[in-house]
Amino acid sequence: MSVRVEQTAQTAGVDRSGRHLIRSAIEAAMAPRLAVIDDDHDHDYLHPGRTVVILLDDVGLFEPVALAAACLLDTRRIELEAPDDEINAHMSPDVTAFRTAVPRSGSDKLLEDLLASDPDVVLVALAERLDQVRHAHLWGNLPEARAAHEEASDVYRRMAERTHAQLAARYTSWCRAFGERYLSGARDT
Repeated sequence: MSVRVEQTAQTAGVDRSGRHLIRSAIEAAMAPRLAVIDDDHDHDYLHPGRTVVILLDDVGLFEPVALAAACLLDTRRIELEAPDDEINAHMSPDVTAFRTAVPRSGSDKLLEDLLASDPDVVLVALAERLDQVRHAHLWGNLPEARAAHEEASDVYRRMAERTHAQLAARYTSWCRAFGERYLSGARDT
């Protein structure tokens, strides 16, 4: 995945120093994953790189600080985020500040926080969470997945509709498909 991120970033015109920043962020994001995930095709293992690819390919966000911060987020499994002191030691203060600015899933005022955020922060929040929820069927916890669907439908999809057409389409598609399969009552397993 890191090779794909590098190639996609280069094709998008991200300069060498920007690609180095993103690569460093992916390395920091992978450290806790390497300690607990054995399968290099696991959705949680691939999450940092996939989030960046969504931002590059679907969103057209090429800002290295935003992309590096996106690598360092995990709104579902906080234990997979690199510790703050490690991030602070290896990342610029701009990356750390950007990462801190991203509103987190589960907040009582998530929509309000997203509405008050800078546009690139919103795009990173939407892309990171999209990559999480589109794998909800693999989580092994249907109540958690259903709660994520509710939040995605009520908050993230609505925010995407105000922000970015491609992300809105992807949220709408996922919300519909997940709802049909897991909320219809036909499949409660």
